[in-house]
Amino acid sequence: MSEKDEPDRPLFLVVTIKPREDRLAEAEAQLQYMRQQTLTEPGCVFMHLVQPQDDPDSWVMLEMFRSRAAWDEHMRQPYNTEGNAILEDLLREPSELRLFDER
Repeated sequence: MSEKDEPDRPLFLVVTIKPREDRLAEAEAQLQYMRQQTLTEPGCVFMHLVQPQDDPDSWVMLEMFRSRAAWDEHMRQPYNTEGNAILEDLLREPSELRLFDER
């Protein structure tokens, strides 16, 4: 089994989010709701919504899950699937998702 396939390997995510200027409050409220729900999941280690100092028009969600399986389970949660559908109208473009493995 390769390191990449290890079931207990932590998974880190960086999600770049570009909210619509005219829907900032709605987008943030939706993201914060989804974040609060996610923090109750046993597989979620942390999730923070931050704003880059050099890019005031974007937000970034920094996430860590105990494993890829935990993140897969997270992605199936109704508040996540429904929340992502709601976000489609609140963002300028689809979010960029990057997955990372710990070295």
